Amino acid sequence: MLPSLALCLAGLSSAFASSIALPNVFVSHEGEPKGFFKNVSGVNIYHSYHDQNITTGGKAVLFVSDIYGVPLLENKLLADSIASAGYTVIFPDLFKGDAVPSDNREGPALNLTEWRLRHPTAEIDTILGLTVDYIHNDLNISRIGGVGYCFGGKYVPRFLAEGKGIDVGFIAHPSGLEAAEIQGISGPITIAAGELDTAFNVTGRYNAEAILTAKNATYQTNFYSGAPHGFAVRPNITIARQKYAKEASFLQAVLWFAAWL
Repeated sequence: MLPSLALCLAGLSSAFASSIALPNVFVSHEGEPKGFFKNVSGVNIYHSYHDQNITTGGKAVLFVSDIYGVPLLENKLLADSIASAGYTVIFPDLFKGDAVPSDNREGPALNLTEWRLRHPTAEIDTILGLTVDYIHNDLNISRIGGVGYCFGGKYVPRFLAEGKGIDVGFIAHPSGLEAAEIQGISGPITIAAGELDTAFNVTGRYNAEAILTAKNATYQTNFYSGAPHGFAVRPNITIARQKYAKEASFLQAVLWFAAWL
């Protein structure tokens, strides 16, 4: 993590010690995943715990991924990094083994239109609903935060609606997010947006802020210069602004959950 971010986190922890307890955490850019997979009602779910000896209770974060899903190393490392902040992180395979291959990121071979038809909104909703029930009933966790990246940025707001199961949300560079889904949000949400993201551009951010302001929502938006679509998960870390955007958006989520979850 950039030294300035480490100092920032330490400063925030000191400044808000009376109300917000922040652990000394950072986002991992490399390494081996620390979690494990478990099949739950036909859904393969990656589990990551802040303490591998604690497997129930506490607070959970539901990790709703981009189209590269559970096979992508960066996704699992990000889930582990969130867990290190003191949460049980639950990361379902939304695509049942049909995630977009990570080596396709720069290639034109995959027809994304056909791929999306294989994973309709209703099916993703069903998998997430099952996962929320699993967190509540099997893991005995009542409070759930949600993080959504790219593809997953559409679904955290859907489940942040009244009675859907997520209590607090964070989304980064969402794709396919509709005004009605933002309007339906009933809990605190923070949004990380990138200057170079065409999927959630400046107009999209302004529209989201207008809706959230009009409904007097508890929200925050951060706008990262030089950050393309996908920056919170898979940036080019050799480019300082992209590396900063990933690390800062991670801390954005951690601080938000420390305050509201």
